[in-house]
Amino acid sequence: MSNNDDLAPRGPPESGDEEKATSTPRPLTEARNNATSNQTQFFGAGEYDRNLAHLAEKKEREMTFKEAVVGDLRLIMYSLGFSGTIIMEGYGLALLTYLFSVRPFNEKYGIQVDDTKEYELEYTWKATLPLLAQLGSIIGVGLTAPLVNFIGYKRTVLLMLALCAAFAFVPFFAANVYILSTGFLLQGIPWGVFQVVSPAYSSEVASLRMRPVLTTWNNLCWIIGQLLASAVAFGFHKITGEWAYRIPFGLNWAFIAVLFCAIAATPESPYWYLKKHRVADARKAVKKLVRKGSEERTEEKLALMQHAICHEMKHVADDQTRWQKISAMFRGVDRRRTEIACATWIIQALCGSSLIGWAPKLFESAGMGASEALAMNIGLPCAGIVGTVASWWVMQKMGRRQIFFWGLISMAVVLTACGLATLATGSASGFAAGAVLVLYTAIYDLTIGPICYSIVAEIASVRLRTQTISLARGLYLAANLFNLFLTPKMLGMDKKSWRWGAKTGFLYAGCCGIGALYTFFRIPETKDISVRGLSILFHEKVKARKFSAQKVAELEGLQGAAASKTSSSDNTVSVLDEVVEPKIASPARVASPDN
Repeated sequence: MSNNDDLAPRGPPESGDEEKATSTPRPLTEARNNATSNQTQFFGAGEYDRNLAHLAEKKEREMTFKEAVVGDLRLIMYSLGFSGTIIMEGYGLALLTYLFSVRPFNEKYGIQVDDTKEYELEYTWKATLPLLAQLGSIIGVGLTAPLVNFIGYKRTVLLMLALCAAFAFVPFFAANVYILSTGFLLQGIPWGVFQVVSPAYSSEVASLRMRPVLTTWNNLCWIIGQLLASAVAFGFHKITGEWAYRIPFGLNWAFIAVLFCAIAATPESPYWYLKKHRVADARKAVKKLVRKGSEERTEEKLALMQHAICHEMKHVADDQTRWQKISAMFRGVDRRRTEIACATWIIQALCGSSLIGWAPKLFESAGMGASEALAMNIGLPCAGIVGTVASWWVMQKMGRRQIFFWGLISMAVVLTACGLATLATGSASGFAAGAVLVLYTAIYDLTIGPICYSIVAEIASVRLRTQTISLARGLYLAANLFNLFLTPKMLGMDKKSWRWGAKTGFLYAGCCGIGALYTFFRIPETKDISVRGLSILFHEKVKARKFSAQKVAELEGLQGAAASKTSSSDNTVSVLDEVVEPKIASPARVASPDN
């Protein structure tokens, strides 16, 4: 055999098709044939230097945090534009529940409580309004993958921002609660798209050292949105009349204008171009992302991205049907990745984080006045901002898996203390529950809140990242339906409510315990592991507790030895086979026409 032997399609040949597969190699197969010792064909769209990709990966792994910030400053600024959409989403969702404690809002859309002069939104609508926003988000999450695949991240977000601007008119001019609910259903659609696109884009453009910071920045943006919502709700709650809630709704247009201009100047994800085999466009996008448009850094980063895609596509059949492409995340190695991503976000949804959004009502149910509850509520996002910023330092010292596990354990203890705060009497009970909830918020935003974004974005494979994050976020929103139905029931004070108050902490403490147990056995470590390194570990079926950069190096050493041994007895090994995991069979080889 010669070194130019063709590689057969990677999928199993159907009956009677062997002769056809042998005589007519696919385009991707022909591209691999033309690979040289250092140059590898990238799907027939030019070559890339495999050694340069390894060098770029090594440089990213050895780079200090300060060097990463300086070198990736452009990349950071562009990523922040996409993450800014989460601020608007966090503001909109948090504002809705905060307005439940604003008197003019309740007078407009609520009913009179018994024989008093007080008005309150009915329990049905307290549950329905956030529920409709979540249902809209689920629709948006479902639309994200096909939209991104068709028009890319950038144009998808710009389209959704335009829709946001149009949909914002509905709640602003809502004459009754029915129109208000329609407005939140419509606004939820672009919010769902933002939830997927932002972490996916950040994970794709970020270097290894900046990846955890830029993905967890999404959590900080969510908190900033909550802080703005709580400050706006508190600032306008004493205004008499409809402007107490109309002005907060109208502020959405300010967000949209700023974000539209920022994202219009942002480059598309290079990975999106590469998956479309548009290498020239990918090179231009990378050049905009790297410091001072450095040619050297551009070529290194581009080669690294091409190598990561080639490594993943090595294990994918060339002739997949549309359904096989869609269902790929439920088969083989990707099934484990999908499970972890989905479970991680479900844990975040059910760990008690919904209490943060309902904090004013929890404080009131524990004996605090409405004005005091709104004032105390401002402290929660402040604690969250401190926690998220501190998490960036913690992630440099500890792994994602450790932080996630111990975060769940700590929150279980704090939520138990929150339930025990009901033993105090009068307003003291409210202030005790408030103090405990502030501590819970700080722990949540130091651990589970930001780390969840990092784990989900890093676990997903490059070729299935958008689909995996979409599914995981969809299940997160579905799990949140539990919170939307039961949280107002547990915290409400009307006759139809359970009036649990701060005792709700006991329920979520149990959920945290279950989440910690899953984390210990299933969620792997991703710290300091490259995209290609994670692919190797998953293909080798390494246990979650043994994931590490050292394990990647060990497996690569074994692969190198296996490749050398194979090449000494069979000179038909492709350059791409040098990085294939030992437990995965190399593609079947067919006789060369030259023989």
